[in-house]
Amino acid sequence: MPSAQHNQSFTFPGYSFNAQEAAVTFDSISAYEVTLPAIAAAQVGTLDTRTDDDTGVAGLSSGHGISTSDVVDVYWSGGRRYGMDATVSGDNVTIDGGAGDNLPTATTAVTVVIQTEINPLNLDGDNAEVVAIVYRNANDSSAKGSLDLQDSGSASIKQVDLVHETANGGLDNVWNISGGDTNDFTGNPITKGFASHDSQQAGTLYVLAGIDSTP
Repeated sequence: MPSAQHNQSFTFPGYSFNAQEAAVTFDSISAYEVTLPAIAAAQVGTLDTRTDDDTGVAGLSSGHGISTSDVVDVYWSGGRRYGMDATVSGDNVTIDGGAGDNLPTATTAVTVVIQTEINPLNLDGDNAEVVAIVYRNANDSSAKGSLDLQDSGSASIKQVDLVHETANGGLDNVWNISGGDTNDFTGNPITKGFASHDSQQAGTLYVLAGIDSTP
């Protein structure tokens, strides 16, 4: 029977503490390893116009590769917004809707990223014993990522903000449900995901779940 374990430690001058969680066992594994492609440098620009909290115009550069009707995630220092609709006129990209943080003030540097669809992504959260969502980037430890997990009707079940696995908070997105963590994945089964990151270096997203076949 497969198992997983999530250990934590804290060290301080003259002190050391370790939390040794019991291993979580489960019947089967649901594992997805998804490459997030490097974004183009032209996708980094400025929020030239801020109409309201979820509408604005980003000024990018030639070669940004974004087209009208693309769904994009927007990153900036201290925030991110995902699932925005893009309307393109040359190097001006109007962004609208979505969820997450309110858009920043005009003239803020932003990165506009086309979402990568993960389909199928089969995860019945009602049967999950442990879930881990981790972002890795061998060449960019400051990169950030985002994942929106949805059901077959495109309703969002769980949205996850990610930082690099070695950064502060990089392993915060591990849910030991068997050990008492709140199960954030219940409800309709998850069938797909939409992910992005803000890096000009390719990264990898891991979605790992241990499943109990007898809920």
